[in-house]
Amino acid sequence: MSDWYAEFMIIGCGNPLQTDDGFGPAVIADMKKLTLPENVKLIDAGLAGPHYLFTLMAQSNAPVKRVVILDILDFGGDPGQITRITPDLLPPGSYTDPHSWGLKEPLQVLKHRMDIVIFGCQPQNTEISQITNESQDSDYWVTEPVKKAIPRAVHLVLDEIGVDYGTTVGSQETHYGRRAGDTEVTTET
Repeated sequence: MSDWYAEFMIIGCGNPLQTDDGFGPAVIADMKKLTLPENVKLIDAGLAGPHYLFTLMAQSNAPVKRVVILDILDFGGDPGQITRITPDLLPPGSYTDPHSWGLKEPLQVLKHRMDIVIFGCQPQNTEISQITNESQDSDYWVTEPVKKAIPRAVHLVLDEIGVDYGTTVGSQETHYGRRAGDTEVTTET
């Protein structure tokens, strides 16, 4: 299971069927279009995955140096605004997965072994998406302000792990009709 971990773990959390809660998985989907170093692991942790993922990491001797989490976070900002926080800044009971498992506790254990950064995007809407089984478009889940924040989040993650963006760009377009990493500036707190 040691090959499951990497020096830099980039983890997208959220439920794409609940509109803006798909932010984390959407950022991971865009980052998968990039050429990244071998010491970077991208994980779409989805719904209940974060609880298990962080708990497993806390119980292992994983050679992880830094964890970057991408998720929605209601911090009172404008929709699509991104903030950077650490586990210490999470108020008690404020960060849970859809099954109400607290994520703060395993993050508190992990923070003593590795750096943990959370990029939270202010959601506009977390209602159930209007996706149908016939949809081929993965652009369905996030609102326009959060969609515009995705390229900014890609840049923030790359900066956080010290990867030069110029070495990662490929020619593939994202599922938003732009080249991976093209930015439409959003504010960051």
